[in-house]
Amino acid sequence: MRGKTVIGHAVGLLLLAAAGSPAAAFAQDYGLQPYQLVRSLQLIQDRIAGGDNAALPMQAKLLEMTDARLRAADAEDFEDPKNFRALLVYGMSGGNPVTVEAAASRATTDPQSLAIAKGIVAYLNGRPAAAIEILKPIDPMSVPPDLGAFLALVKGSLLATDEPAAALILLDQARLLSPGTLVEEAALRRSVGIAAAQGDAARFALASTQYVAGYLYSPYASQFADSFVSGAIQLHMSISQDKLADITSMMDAEREKVIYLRIARRAAIDGLTDLSAFASARAEQGRNGDGNQDDPRAVLYSSLSTVTSATIGDVRARLGKIDRGKLSEGDRALLDAAQAVAGEVVAPVPAAGKDEIEAADPARIHAAKPAEAEPVSKADAEALPPVEGAMSEQPAVVAPAKPTADAPAAAPAPPTPPTTAPPTVAAPAAAPAPSETPAMLPASAPAAASDLDPHDPTDAAMLNTRRQLDQIDQLLGAAPK
Repeated sequence: MRGKTVIGHAVGLLLLAAAGSPAAAFAQDYGLQPYQLVRSLQLIQDRIAGGDNAALPMQAKLLEMTDARLRAADAEDFEDPKNFRALLVYGMSGGNPVTVEAAASRATTDPQSLAIAKGIVAYLNGRPAAAIEILKPIDPMSVPPDLGAFLALVKGSLLATDEPAAALILLDQARLLSPGTLVEEAALRRSVGIAAAQGDAARFALASTQYVAGYLYSPYASQFADSFVSGAIQLHMSISQDKLADITSMMDAEREKVIYLRIARRAAIDGLTDLSAFASARAEQGRNGDGNQDDPRAVLYSSLSTVTSATIGDVRARLGKIDRGKLSEGDRALLDAAQAVAGEVVAPVPAAGKDEIEAADPARIHAAKPAEAEPVSKADAEALPPVEGAMSEQPAVVAPAKPTADAPAAAPAPPTPPTTAPPTVAAPAAAPAPSETPAMLPASAPAAASDLDPHDPTDAAMLNTRRQLDQIDQLLGAAPK
């Protein structure tokens, strides 16, 4: 009831402010203290975190009113510790660093509080090293909870790259001190990204489950989605597809489809054919009988995972039916690349002329005559290049995608995270084909390219197929996200 009462007061204040006087004069005329305005701001932000997007305009107006009141505050206002803590919370809630610095300079308070203000200003002005140096000695659990929650969140964000284990502890403290709030939403969102970067599948799954359960409709949920998709790719060897399905089943049908489409696309680009096939199948399957088989993205991504398979004819037919006009520019590039490779896979191998073969290696013709063929020893047989169409007994090894440091953005006013390099693209393994069909050779064949003779029709076909697979990998990797 108390929360509803404060929200009602906040709405009333906003309506009165909108009707007339400037924000600073309005706040002073009605005797509003900074801590009262900041508390109303926090409650509005908590509703936004829960999915109440209608409260977004109220947040903007309350930020304006609070900023004006704090700019007008004097030393007497800050004699009340609640008002100075409100100044610090305002700064960590998306406030103006100029206002925080100016107001703090007029305050007379304890050294630790002044140090926190200095650290917050450094954080908001994009000087993380200075902010860490100032704030690191201060324990968030030693200050009042309303301030400690935000302090733990900021410190956790600052330490995410250099000290991820310590960052996760701080983010847990933030959630403990402020459950069900925008602080918890941001802490969970950051935890997902840090756990993925650390390879901690259990922590990633737990934080993702908790976020989806509580904050799926937050306006910042798109940032969670980015971290979740990246984590599913990075942790594909340690998190099961069943666990991914458990987490996405808590989403509504449309969000679940979009998540699976994004995972399928990234997995196809990184050569993770099993994950791409799983995600694209789930995207096509839909929920409650409402399938997405006509979604051109689902068709494209599922085809990418089988573009060099033995069912290449079916894949080419599916690719040909995709409506390019319904795809993004990046997906059109993927479609072009997939069609190019599919065409090369079924292209006939040009036969080398007799004169060309003899000129290249006269001894090869002599050795190929049946009457003069010599018995092949076991050792020699093991050293021979693979027979066209034969499957290696060793499973194809596909290198996992290089982890990306997709650091979750701070909410509501984060420093800009550094740009990261795109993940390494791994070549998808091609399935074997019968020897009488056009050349369609395993990309994972054990023979090195240097062991193959470009003048031999079989070896030339293998080299050509490998070149085409390399080209498709480059095209896929270069396509915009």
